[in-house]
Amino acid sequence: MRAHVFLCLLAYPVEWHLRQAWKPLLFDDPEPETGRALRTSPVAKAEPSPAAQSKRASRRTDAGLPVLGFTQLVSHLGTLTRNTVRVPLQGGHSFTAFAHPTKLQQEAFNLIAIDPARVQ
Repeated sequence: MRAHVFLCLLAYPVEWHLRQAWKPLLFDDPEPETGRALRTSPVAKAEPSPAAQSKRASRRTDAGLPVLGFTQLVSHLGTLTRNTVRVPLQGGHSFTAFAHPTKLQQEAFNLIAIDPARVQ
């Protein structure tokens, strides 16, 4: 039980930082201050900014990439693979084939300043 709680406490800041870095690719509001400024009262319901409404309506980023939820983006990043190919006819030789990242995967790695080849 203690180990589980400890791991959750370690994972939360990592997720928070990833959400902040990947905000352009997620459904998060890119300009929350603009939405707050549009409210007529401090107790009124917070409305999304026009940029967030546009992103939700088009389901695309300004760069034309699809907008995803956090878990969808992490799942999509999990499809980037490193495959070991064995050639049985050549005496058991093998080589490693790396998958090419999609534009969305490349942008996600660029936003956190990681080379995709380092995580495969």
